[in-house]
Amino acid sequence: MSMTGGLFGVASWVDDRMNPIVVKELRQAVQSRFIVSILMLFLVILLTTLLLYVLNTDTIGQVTGNHGANLFHIFQGMLLTTCLLFVPIYVGGRLAVERSSTTSDLLFVSTLRPSSIVWGKLLAGMIVTALIFSACAPFMVVTYLLRGIDPPTILFVIGLDLLVVLAAVQMAILIGAVPISLVVKIVLTLFLGVSFIWTLGLITFALVWEMSTWGIGSRMGEWEFWAPVLGFVICWLGGVGLVFFLTVALISSPPSNRAFPLRLYMTGVWAVSLGVFIYLDSYYGHGEMLFVWAAFASAILLIAMIISISERDKLGPRLCRSIPKNFLLRVPAFFLFSGAVSGLCWSILMTVLTLGIAWIAGLIYSSRSSFSDEGIQMLAAIGIAGLYLLAYAMTAVLLRRWLFRHAAAVASTSAIAIFLVAMGCIVPVIVAFAVNPTNWDIRGDWWLALNPLSPIFELDHSRWTRLQTRGLVISSIWAAAMVLLNIRWLGRQVAEFRPLVEDSPDLGVGPAVTGATTDG
Repeated sequence: MSMTGGLFGVASWVDDRMNPIVVKELRQAVQSRFIVSILMLFLVILLTTLLLYVLNTDTIGQVTGNHGANLFHIFQGMLLTTCLLFVPIYVGGRLAVERSSTTSDLLFVSTLRPSSIVWGKLLAGMIVTALIFSACAPFMVVTYLLRGIDPPTILFVIGLDLLVVLAAVQMAILIGAVPISLVVKIVLTLFLGVSFIWTLGLITFALVWEMSTWGIGSRMGEWEFWAPVLGFVICWLGGVGLVFFLTVALISSPPSNRAFPLRLYMTGVWAVSLGVFIYLDSYYGHGEMLFVWAAFASAILLIAMIISISERDKLGPRLCRSIPKNFLLRVPAFFLFSGAVSGLCWSILMTVLTLGIAWIAGLIYSSRSSFSDEGIQMLAAIGIAGLYLLAYAMTAVLLRRWLFRHAAAVASTSAIAIFLVAMGCIVPVIVAFAVNPTNWDIRGDWWLALNPLSPIFELDHSRWTRLQTRGLVISSIWAAAMVLLNIRWLGRQVAEFRPLVEDSPDLGVGPAVTGATTDG
């Protein structure tokens, strides 16, 4: 009786701590004819495919046969297609309906944390994915009996498919959480979500096709195989986590400190991935992996810089109450808190650290690797591109402050910056072609002077090019001028980053929120 009571106690403890979003979504999935119909249809198609293949092949059982690999590719394509087609649409569509203008208030009045909501949606989607995988996995394992593929390769590919579906479901949740109208969200899904998901699926299928011919099962006992695989998995899960925290920030209430969990996570992932790639570089004895890490990390950080200028530029009382009173804690907190200048400074600092660490690594590996010179030139081109984007971002801030003074326009600052970048890349090309349509070169001309990617177009790994010199001069002068024109906007936000003084004589509002008229 005591054992039974203990089991009931454990079951009750698990039931109390079960995510209610997971319970709700799974209850809806079980009661939904859509999920049940997809599973039954999928099983029928798998069984029919297996029978037709076996009955229409005369050479099954031969030692030199490759029918197992061929049938495995068919099953793997069917599995990935089904999961990428139905699961993201099902999970993201439900969140999009819940995020609509008529029901979005329920997300803010709920006692559930935003992270619990997103985590529940993701976990429910992966449980549905597990149901589909459980239906297909036995058929994929049976292909081993037809020769041409080994069980370790089958299990490895199934794990890779799970990672791909995980990223697709999280991307669908992100699109569903974007606070736009349902019509625009459908268009965004068609042009962005579908292209991302299916491009990811095609790349995965091509990679699986190649891996099945490599015989990776025989290499799984070597660390040379698992080292890059673990690095890839860590980076992949880090990217999924980045999209997860971005989704959490989107569904959080506007007065909250939205950016803090996202920036804290990105800083942690940056440090962990740096340690992993430093180990891989030291293990293999060259600097290629660290340079690739610096390129990807810098690209993400520069995108974050453009996004950060659309954050609030005035702190509300709720946010000021959470600012540390200790100055030593307040300085690092400034880079992690919500706010346009905080995000701008955090992105710049992290980008400088990324390029600086990779540059030092290039100097260390210069005597052992010829790639170090190429990597240093690439880092220089990324740095110049970062100066260009900083100049565009500060120009967008200046235009928004001059032309659109109302608080609602703050959220459109990133859109202004993206528009300016597009105009800087496209308009000079049109002008150059109109002036001289028969004799103009894609490289080296002045029409590339406003293009952030211009230093990358003419990378010469043996020397510093004229295009890079011109880009460095233009971007540095432009960025410095825009920073000076926005110096009061920058200084005001730095000065206002102080904790709220509750006992202030003017109705409890301290100097940290003087003049703060909005939380958005």
